[in-house]
Amino acid sequence: MIAQAFRGPHNLYRRYQASLESTLTAAGLGALIGLTLFNLAVYPNNWIWVIGVAIAVAGIRWPLIAYMMAVAVTVYPIYIINLYLAVLFVAISVLGHRLFVHYLGGVVLILATPLLAKYHLHWLAPILAGLWWGGVSGAWIGALAAIWGKIVGGMAGMNIDWLVMAGQTPEAAAIMIRFQEANSLETLLLLVEPFAATSSVVLYNLLQILGWATTAGFVGSLAHRKWVKYHIPWSVLVLTAGGGLIMLGTHLGLPYWLQEAVTQEAALALQDRSGPLFSLIVVIVVGTTLYSLRELLDLPVAPPKTALATRHPDKSRRLAMPRSMQLFRRGSKGSQRQSQPETTGVDDMDRPRRPVRIPTQSELPEWEPPKDDTGLIMLEID
Repeated sequence: MIAQAFRGPHNLYRRYQASLESTLTAAGLGALIGLTLFNLAVYPNNWIWVIGVAIAVAGIRWPLIAYMMAVAVTVYPIYIINLYLAVLFVAISVLGHRLFVHYLGGVVLILATPLLAKYHLHWLAPILAGLWWGGVSGAWIGALAAIWGKIVGGMAGMNIDWLVMAGQTPEAAAIMIRFQEANSLETLLLLVEPFAATSSVVLYNLLQILGWATTAGFVGSLAHRKWVKYHIPWSVLVLTAGGGLIMLGTHLGLPYWLQEAVTQEAALALQDRSGPLFSLIVVIVVGTTLYSLRELLDLPVAPPKTALATRHPDKSRRLAMPRSMQLFRRGSKGSQRQSQPETTGVDDMDRPRRPVRIPTQSELPEWEPPKDDTGLIMLEID
């Protein structure tokens, strides 16, 4: 009854699955560009709405055009902040456009990581990257998400430790103040300096990024195993919990090992562990729900159940049989079949049958050539 009730929406999803997924990706890209332009406050608000909707609509059918539109409308606000940032942005966008368009959903997830961190949802980036894009690609997406969040936080003058950035969001005004008067060398120093204040800070940031990549790689390498497919949702719950524990160890274990790299802000954030625990619960619940729902929707659509097949199974089978096959049915047992009720036809197929013993080689008789065979081959030539 439940399968028949959800058959219509399931069939609709399976038929337009590619379009629905591209629509979600395009809508996410349009929303991110719109929020970015609102914060930079360069274009009028009405134009920002039009730009965001246009990018979302174009991304449904033409991802490359939507990507080019997003890059084009973002270059000018970055150029107003700093010329060298705009040049660097254009260079990276052009050189990696094929890869970015191919993994446009992953790019949207990476760009949304600083926004997710404001609500302690940034741990979803490596978990969803592993579930959706597998081990290797998911590990790259998870590492880039960690790097991008640190870059944006460092541009705003924030502490780039994820313990500190959780619950905060970089401000566009702070980025403008820091980069507005910077030349080319100062721009590079402002980008690199938060990562490399000391050797311990370099190692600390590197291990945090490696922890994100390991989480995504661990989840992605196991997400497509058979035992995961056959035991959904409990297997996915184990995967997301394992990935969440790796993230928990990365964020709470590193400060105790590299204490010289921990700042006072990170030490204060380490005392309040409610944020990391909340992030752990979120990745388990959200990751398990989304991936289990996706796997269930990928199953074949339930076949329609007709009333004729339900009421008279034997009669429906007889009607479905071709007439040419019905002519070769045995007639000697016709009277016996008519005396039996029609409902026993399907039950006979489900009854267990007794095993038949196969004789061994020693029990079989030896082969003897036929006595009337002369061994000659007769050919008839016209």
